[in-house]
Amino acid sequence: MKKIVNWLLGSVLIIAAVTMLSSVSANASTYYHRTPTRATAKKAYYTTDTKSHTFRANGNYNRWTFRANHDLKNYRNTVWTTTQQTDIIMHGKKVRYYWVHNSKNGATGWIWSGYLKPAKAATPSEATLVSRMRVSKKAQQIVTVIQNGSSTATLKLWQKTNRGWKNTLISASRIGAAGIGNSHEGSSTTPKGVYHLSFAFGKAASARTSGMAYRQINRKSYWIEDPHDRQYNTWQNRNWANNKNEHLIDYTKAAPHNQYQLAIVMDNHGQHNGSGFFIHVKNQWATAGCVSINYNDVRTLLSRLGTKAYVVDVQNRSQLQNY
Repeated sequence: MKKIVNWLLGSVLIIAAVTMLSSVSANASTYYHRTPTRATAKKAYYTTDTKSHTFRANGNYNRWTFRANHDLKNYRNTVWTTTQQTDIIMHGKKVRYYWVHNSKNGATGWIWSGYLKPAKAATPSEATLVSRMRVSKKAQQIVTVIQNGSSTATLKLWQKTNRGWKNTLISASRIGAAGIGNSHEGSSTTPKGVYHLSFAFGKAASARTSGMAYRQINRKSYWIEDPHDRQYNTWQNRNWANNKNEHLIDYTKAAPHNQYQLAIVMDNHGQHNGSGFFIHVKNQWATAGCVSINYNDVRTLLSRLGTKAYVVDVQNRSQLQNY
C-alpha cells in the first residue's frame, strides 16, 4: 500500500513539473507585434523602476520578443536619453517604448515609457550666463547686480580672463526703494538693463583704478537732474544750480551722508529713464535708484575697473541672458 501511495505522489510531482515547464516555455516564446521604429526628440530621463530592465531588439516587427539586456537597478540616478520610439501591441493596446542611451556607460536598449521620468535641465552657472551675454563680447569687466529682496541685491564683479569670466568680488548691496525695474525721474527704481561704467568721482584728490577716469568733487560740482535743464543728466561745475539738482559735495560728509565719498557712474545718458545713477558708498537706507555697497568694496571695485567696464542690473539671474 505504501509503495502505491509513493508511486502516486511521484506521478503527481512529475506532472506538476512538466506543467510548470510548459507554462514557462509558453511565456518565453510569446511574440508581439510592434510598429516601425521612428526618430524622436532627444530628451533626458531618469528611471522610476529598479526591478525591470531595458530590452534589446529581438525578432522582426510581427514576431518580437522581450530579451532583457540591462538591469535598471544598476543605473540609479543616471540619465537616459531617448532617440527612437516604437509601439508594441500588448493585449490589443499600444504600449510606447523608447530606445535610450545611458550617460553612465553608453548602455542602450528599449525601455517602457512608464518607467521614465523627465530629468530637469541643468541650470547654467552664473559664470556661464555672464559669458553668454552679448555685452561680454566688448567688455573687460562686468558688474552684475541681481535683486534678492525688495531693496537689496548681490553685486558681483566679473573679470575676463584667457579661461573665461572669473568672479573677483561679491558684495551685499542696497538698491532703489522700489527695487530694480523700469525707472523714470523720481521713481526710486534702479534701472534694469546694461550700462557703461564711464568714470568715477569722489572726495579724495585721486583714486586707484585700472584705467577708468576719476574726478574729484569740489564745491561747484553738480549732477544735473532737472529735466528742463539743457545739461540734464551730466556732471557740471557751476556756481549755482536749483534744488532739483544734486550738489555732490553735500554727500561727502560724515556717515551716513557720505554716499559720494566714492562713486562710479552708470552711464544711462539719452535713455530717458531717470538721472544720476551711480554705484556708491552704502548707508543704512535704500537708495533713490543707485546701487550702494560698503566703502571698502567700492574702493576694491574701482581699483579693478578699466575703460571697458559695464554694469548689468536685473531682477533675477535668468534675466542676464537678455543682455
